[in-house]
Amino acid sequence: MPDLDILDPSEIEGIADKAITQFNDTVDRDMAELIVTKFTYDGTLDANVIGVDQGTLDATVRAFENKMTSVALAPVGLTLSDYLDCCDPADLPAIRSLVVKGDWRSIAEHASRIRAAINSQGDD
Repeated sequence: MPDLDILDPSEIEGIADKAITQFNDTVDRDMAELIVTKFTYDGTLDANVIGVDQGTLDATVRAFENKMTSVALAPVGLTLSDYLDCCDPADLPAIRSLVVKGDWRSIAEHASRIRAAINSQGDD
């Protein structure tokens, strides 16, 4: 697997698209739901359980991070690190669920509220 730090985001997205298609085509629905539920709950993914190599899993995670950042976070001036630092850990399962669903609008709305809160703290 090539170095993700030097790949173009579109190349990473291509790797992720292939991996997701393979996952959907080869993993039975019950197992897929279990994997997604576990990820939503604790944020962990196991390449061996999913049936891909670690590099492919890393590329897929990076593709989701890139999408979330470009669509939902960067427009309000947040990085992924900024956003996660401001999130209540109890909210992370709900946020991961939104990521899995590709609900970038809800994440963008949440990020906007976080940005507003950060800005209001600077006014104090």
